[in-house]
Amino acid sequence: MTDEQSQLNKLLWRGIFFSIAWLAGVGSFIAFRSGLRGRRLIGHSAGRLQGMGKAWWCLIVGGLGLAIWGGGLIIAIAGYLFHR
Repeated sequence: MTDEQSQLNKLLWRGIFFSIAWLAGVGSFIAFRSGLRGRRLIGHSAGRLQGMGKAWWCLIVGGLGLAIWGGGLIIAIAGYLFHR
């Protein structure tokens, strides 16, 4: 395994961990960002790097977490503003 592949694996496993841990939205952001970076690295590697499934996991689960957190935040702010 190349050093580049090893670093990519660490990045994506960290993203998977944070997608599951969530940490009040911060984990979802870290997971989503890891997925974006991983996908970009894999795309520019000309087939040398693998892990697109893990990158997509980070993007999908991290994105869902962000959507839930963001939606909840919008609802909370709207509730506060309209019930004053």
